[in-house]
Amino acid sequence: MGDRIDLLMRQAPDGSPGLQVFLTGAGQQNAFVLPEPSQLIALQQVWRQRFLKHHDPAFAWAEGAAVVRSYSDQLRQAMQQWIDAPAWQPLQKLLAQFTSLPLTVRLEGVAETISSLPWETLSLQRPVWRLNGDGSEPIDRQPMRPRKPRILLLVGAEQGLNLDGEVDRLLLQQRGGRIHLTILRGQSFSPVALRTALAQRTGWDAVLFLGHSDTGAKGGVLHLGDGSQLDGEALAADWAVAAGHGLRLLLLNSCSGLQLASLAAHAGIDWAVCFSEAVPSAAAGFAFGQLLGALEEGSDLVRAVEQTRQLLAAGGGMEGCELLLAVVATNAAQPFRLPLRRRRQLLLRLASTSRRQVIAAAAVSAVALAMELTPANPINSYLLDRRLEVQRLWRQWSGNAGPASDGEDQPIAVLLLDPATTIPALGVPSPVKDHTSRIALAEVLKRIPPTQVPVVGLDVVLDQPRPGTSELAEVLRSQPSRKVVAGYLSPYSDPSQGPIGDSWLQGSILQAAGLQAADLAVGTAAGGGLLKPVPLHLQYPITNSNFAGRLSRIPQPLLPADRVIDWSLDWTRWIRIVSPDELAALRSPLLLVGTTGRLGDRPVDLFTAPATVQGALQRGDRPLWSGNAREVPGVLVQMVLIQSINLGHWLTPLSQTLCTLGAGALGVLVAALLEKRQHKLIAVALIAAVSCPLAYSLAIWQLLLVPLLLPLAAMAATTFSRND
Repeated sequence: MGDRIDLLMRQAPDGSPGLQVFLTGAGQQNAFVLPEPSQLIALQQVWRQRFLKHHDPAFAWAEGAAVVRSYSDQLRQAMQQWIDAPAWQPLQKLLAQFTSLPLTVRLEGVAETISSLPWETLSLQRPVWRLNGDGSEPIDRQPMRPRKPRILLLVGAEQGLNLDGEVDRLLLQQRGGRIHLTILRGQSFSPVALRTALAQRTGWDAVLFLGHSDTGAKGGVLHLGDGSQLDGEALAADWAVAAGHGLRLLLLNSCSGLQLASLAAHAGIDWAVCFSEAVPSAAAGFAFGQLLGALEEGSDLVRAVEQTRQLLAAGGGMEGCELLLAVVATNAAQPFRLPLRRRRQLLLRLASTSRRQVIAAAAVSAVALAMELTPANPINSYLLDRRLEVQRLWRQWSGNAGPASDGEDQPIAVLLLDPATTIPALGVPSPVKDHTSRIALAEVLKRIPPTQVPVVGLDVVLDQPRPGTSELAEVLRSQPSRKVVAGYLSPYSDPSQGPIGDSWLQGSILQAAGLQAADLAVGTAAGGGLLKPVPLHLQYPITNSNFAGRLSRIPQPLLPADRVIDWSLDWTRWIRIVSPDELAALRSPLLLVGTTGRLGDRPVDLFTAPATVQGALQRGDRPLWSGNAREVPGVLVQMVLIQSINLGHWLTPLSQTLCTLGAGALGVLVAALLEKRQHKLIAVALIAAVSCPLAYSLAIWQLLLVPLLLPLAAMAATTFSRND
């Protein structure tokens, strides 16, 4: 137990009445011989007679309490005077030199009159306790596990005793969830039941005995609840097994338990607390309650015993009992605390977080970091799409359709130029197959009065001279009050483009006629396939230089990078598909003109539509365009971006890495709070059941996207990777 001063006392080997004393501590050794303290022993015998006459109702003329207190004080003073005598000078020097070291006393082969002296009551300003006889230790001792204390309560023979108060105190601790308590009482407390309980591999942190015990030739006698008796020597092997499984404290709340305590310590139980002689049951019960109370407050065992000894000395009806409270320990005993408070138990278990939990949390967090650094990876995109689909269903269930119009926010009119239907309806005789007809664009602008539709967005690529450019420029010049925005492809929207994708448009007659150019990039990296990835998690911001930002009604538009487009909304509320016949009477702050995504049989502006996007861009069971429901024309994607900016509506994802680390820490806390696997399973299920609806509600009401999958996986991994 670290540094201490050990005092070993033996009977002189030649049979003489002298006592051999050996001192070790702080790197020093000493030995000397003492005469037996005959006067002290005689005083102790007188004190014992007074003590018994006062507390034993069998005596017709009881001794007064003041007399017992007086003799108790005399015995303590005589014990102290003996230690202060010149013969003890080696010990006195060692104690003066090392004032903070505890003193342990080992008594081997000495007379009972010496071993029964109140060694623990020496006034040395340091803890004093006894060591077991030969210092043998059990094999394969398990360390004390950070868990809710497991306590085995043994209620022995109860004749003449009322032990309900002591039992109820522990039952109250059990009901408060502070301990695991097993009680053997009455007929269930038999030798077989005791040995079976002590052999449990889960082990006990403390064994508490209430009842009767006696001295005996075979190490004392324990009176069991079924009326049988067990000698201390018969229990030695069972104590050793229990010590090997982690038992560190034996508390004997009974009479004359010093022999039993010494044998228990000899078997390897770190600490044994007992009364060395017979004591009143009231004093034993009081001491039991005070010891538990001190341990509840977080006191270590030695300090708790000292506090109890002081209270016994001051209490009425317990005169002299403080001299009989003894502590016996093993050589290797570590300071003992019984964490009866839930906070203390939690702190101990948190401090012993297993390496497997740390590895599990780190592994899942590393995956989260990789997902966060590459948000456009296929796995992340798939999971995000699934999440938004569930979000859409949650919106329907909760009745939240999304932001309401404030009067300025209106559905955006969209005209889809279909070579088979729309373009012929505009009077363009022969649709071209390799680009969008600029004559058709000019016809659209002619049919719409500028005062009714002041802004028009042409979601087409104007990057080279084409037939009809002059006609389109002429219409633009004739409508100077109208804002017309067309697009070009930058490296962000098409990796095949050079550093300047609008070089032709910037110097063309279209720009001179008033046409504004904007980047058609949608905030995600361009794909190399036939279909573009629909923007879910933006990698680049949408600003005034982008087509969607330029056409929004916000003066300084910004849809930041690392945001998520809320495809869980029913975007059909914010779209109005128009036909060529409606253009003349159309009144709208903005008209978007774009293609169906195909020119001829070749897809030029089509995005892959995951399940959520399909649901968000359908009206009833019919898509808003005459095409595959799994595809989305680029003009509709631009419309969603424009309305997102107008409404200030997008999802801000919380850091997946930090959320995963936090959830992993929560799993560590759950594993520290709960020990049984089934309780952990229930807790994890409840947390998941609460966190999912909460996360969906936060996304709807606060526009915060809380990651769920990896954090829940981290919590489960750290929770179930601890099984102590």
